[in-house]
Amino acid sequence: MLAKAIHGSLIKSGCEGDMFVDNNLMNLYSKFSNMGDAQRIFDEMPVRSIVTWTTLMKGYLKNGDVGSVFCVARDMCMAGEKFNEHTCSVVLQACRSPEDRVFGEQVHAFVVKNGLQENVVVATSLVSMYCRSGQLGCGEKVFGGISVKDAQCINYMILEYGKEGLGDKALWIFVDMLQSGLKPSDYTFTNLISVCDSSVGLYVGKQLHGLAVKYGFMCKTSLGNAVITMYGQHGKVKEAERVFGELDERSLISWSALLSVFVKNGHSNKAFEIFLNMLQVGVPLDSGCFSTVLDGCSEWNNLKFGIQIHGLAIKLGHVSDVNSGTSLVDLYANCGSLQSARVIFDRLPNKTIASFNAILVGYQNSKIRDDEEDPMGFFSKVRFNGVKPDCVTFSRLLCLSANQACLVTGKSLHAYTIKVGLEDDTAVGNAVITMYAKCGTVQDAYQIFSSMNRDFVTWNAIISAYALHGEGNNVLLLFEEMKEQGFAPDEITMLAVLQACSYSGLWETGLHLFNEIESKYGIRPVIEHFSCIIDLLGRAGNLSKAIDIISKCPYPESPLLWRTFVNVCKLCSDLQCGMWASRKLLDLAPNEASSYILVSNMYAEGGMLEEAAKIRTAMNDLKLFKETGSSWIEIYNEVHYFIANDKDHPQSREIYANLDLL
Repeated sequence: MLAKAIHGSLIKSGCEGDMFVDNNLMNLYSKFSNMGDAQRIFDEMPVRSIVTWTTLMKGYLKNGDVGSVFCVARDMCMAGEKFNEHTCSVVLQACRSPEDRVFGEQVHAFVVKNGLQENVVVATSLVSMYCRSGQLGCGEKVFGGISVKDAQCINYMILEYGKEGLGDKALWIFVDMLQSGLKPSDYTFTNLISVCDSSVGLYVGKQLHGLAVKYGFMCKTSLGNAVITMYGQHGKVKEAERVFGELDERSLISWSALLSVFVKNGHSNKAFEIFLNMLQVGVPLDSGCFSTVLDGCSEWNNLKFGIQIHGLAIKLGHVSDVNSGTSLVDLYANCGSLQSARVIFDRLPNKTIASFNAILVGYQNSKIRDDEEDPMGFFSKVRFNGVKPDCVTFSRLLCLSANQACLVTGKSLHAYTIKVGLEDDTAVGNAVITMYAKCGTVQDAYQIFSSMNRDFVTWNAIISAYALHGEGNNVLLLFEEMKEQGFAPDEITMLAVLQACSYSGLWETGLHLFNEIESKYGIRPVIEHFSCIIDLLGRAGNLSKAIDIISKCPYPESPLLWRTFVNVCKLCSDLQCGMWASRKLLDLAPNEASSYILVSNMYAEGGMLEEAAKIRTAMNDLKLFKETGSSWIEIYNEVHYFIANDKDHPQSREIYANLDLL
């Protein structure tokens, strides 16, 4: 209404038709998103200048109609009008996707032909266009060719380097900026501190923080938010809290940044406390805030608090948002409530692959499924609805196939990864290796390993595969090859190698590696390593050495180590030593059913049936129950589950009849 009132007043005063007035009227209408009237004024103008054309294109650009920008630019060329630096900048800003790069390259050619490449505004727009098109290298070349750069141009390049994770390059540009005498802005520091992740380091982040204080920019809330996030990424929770407390003004982003710091660093109580403070202060919550706190509830398996957050999200209308919805799916799936996760997923208006990947966690934690909860059937439904799987999807589905030893399903998934072009993804390849190994075809696992790009997880996967099959010599060969290729072994590598030595009877080699684990490889052994070496020594018949390691290790009172020792006593038929160790075990773990069953089995195998019965009686008196084990077999692409004395299978009568024959 205001724009039309001004327009009417100008017509009444006889100013209509004046090019300067009409240009400003077009600009006014475009600011009110009324491009129809702006286009009408343009069409009725008897004389148009470069400013006229550029103003109309700028209006369409502001309103997100890049197609009309290109159409107006073509009409301008056909009318014989020549672009100036402002026109070039507008057209380049309209190139917002890789598909638009061809228009940007045409403008770039015009810029070079007409000597505009030294214009810093045009050059910055060219850098921006190439970076948006995924051509950072071309953007770097344009940036390097600018002889006189301004702060805005440098800030933009720092931002783009940050997006690509090239923190070192961003810092070098900043150093050049200071050496050239240009003064950085708070925006400069915000972009720089945002790239201080693990590749750049905390030390540089602290230096930039100090420099921002020196320039007097820490009063800017956006910069403070970036500093909070930076300290949180490096685990410096107290420093993040201090910066938050010093902020003059706190936005929702400030509160969310500190909340995220607490969640990512495992401070559950502080995370819940600050969330409650946000409610008390009256901070308007958004879906990102809900997503963060729900992720915390999921990580800490706090379903009770998560349900309360869920109720609040429903009350404030954020439950249908894709971020909050995905976090809710992840919460219920991770906390073992698969049915609730499915209900939330089914109600999401916009299902994404992230929400499907979240629900796969629930399937991984679920042990027994009926036909309605079959993950592959569920995957097919989601895929037919247009949701495209990614590398995380295949990694989790392959993990499910591996855990169930479903080779047919695993091979189908492997074939599908090839079909969709993800066979070269390292994470997917690692999952394929593990799947084939757990399904019993270690040769196929090695074939995948030998033809893929490898990271240290890949080496761990193939070493663990051979260790699982007791091929200790192959494990040692791969271990040496891994080191020759420049990959440093980690805790998982050493555990797999020790297990392989134990299963293969390579006891001297295993003991030698264990003695070198900290001195040579810099790995502090954890309880799993000690358990493995006790098993290795026990199988070698060296029970006295195993006892010595238990007494000298950091975990002398660990039920796991004593359970391992009792088991090797049983394997070695050393009943006397086993009886002594079993008393120690039951004193340390009086409420663990598995310990009682192990001791009972040891007595039974040693012919001490009365003692075995006493242990079982004591277990029953304490009302301890071991979780029922299950087994399964895949026949004609269908998985059949069984437990001991199970008669629920529809063919149980025939199964038991055949067992009797055997």
